[in-house]
Amino acid sequence: MLLFVYGTLLKGMEREFILDGSQYVGPAMLQAKLFDLGSYPGIKMGRGMVFGELYEINEVTLGSLDRLEGYKPNQIKDSLYLRREIKIQKMDGNNVQAFCYFYNHEVKNYDFMIDGDYRRFKLEQEAEDQWILAYGSNVSTNRLIKRIGEIKASKKGYIDGFSLKFNKQATGKQVAYANIIYAGAGEKCPAVAYQLTPDQTAALDRFEGVPHNYLRLSIPFHSHSDNKSIVQAYIAHPNKLVTGLDVEYEYIEHILHGYREHKFDENYLTKILERTNSFRAPTTEYQPVFADER
Repeated sequence: MLLFVYGTLLKGMEREFILDGSQYVGPAMLQAKLFDLGSYPGIKMGRGMVFGELYEINEVTLGSLDRLEGYKPNQIKDSLYLRREIKIQKMDGNNVQAFCYFYNHEVKNYDFMIDGDYRRFKLEQEAEDQWILAYGSNVSTNRLIKRIGEIKASKKGYIDGFSLKFNKQATGKQVAYANIIYAGAGEKCPAVAYQLTPDQTAALDRFEGVPHNYLRLSIPFHSHSDNKSIVQAYIAHPNKLVTGLDVEYEYIEHILHGYREHKFDENYLTKILERTNSFRAPTTEYQPVFADER
């Protein structure tokens, strides 16, 4: 059975260990509203999006979670959370049914998390500057500087379990841009985390077309220096996924420049590109910069 989590059970949060024996399925989202209840979050049905993770769990884990969440099937009014089976959208666009815990009490005195991402909410409470991940054309530091100005710091590493894929529909052009998909244990997508100011992050959001083209979501990142941390990354909105579109030569050049700059394995990029159907030849014609060009 599937379980959708959105709070302290997420990777990198204080109760992630409870799901250590369960299989991670990948990031996902559902239509609901997320609230900060103090030491933990809660969701209520409503017009909003909540982002979290899917797990395959067994009956034993489900029973443990029922007790943790204060769910009492025979005493609904006394339950802290209610467990429901609802439709969840995976980031690959597919819908599945999964269990999820909904807060069972009033939320009028609690803060609504408009971005729907609990880890991101916690990160932005702790610091103004944020570590923003790049895996596409922004792995080239020069390209990123041209977009948002000088960078304070960066650290290179990889996104565990994720693979690079060119399946994001560009705006105004029939070409594909970079995205990451959960591909399972053993996959490692090269990436660079940049320390950005709030103004720089807002500027990059505009380049990436947040929230209609890409979503800025929290994600675990393994750096080569300080091991695992939670950062933020741009992941393609499921409604913008495509297959079979060209990838522009100039776009690949930006990524390749970044791979060489950070000494990433170029063979990894080559293998990903071999799975892509075709490429556009170089052109000297003027190319406008669209809001989601990565």
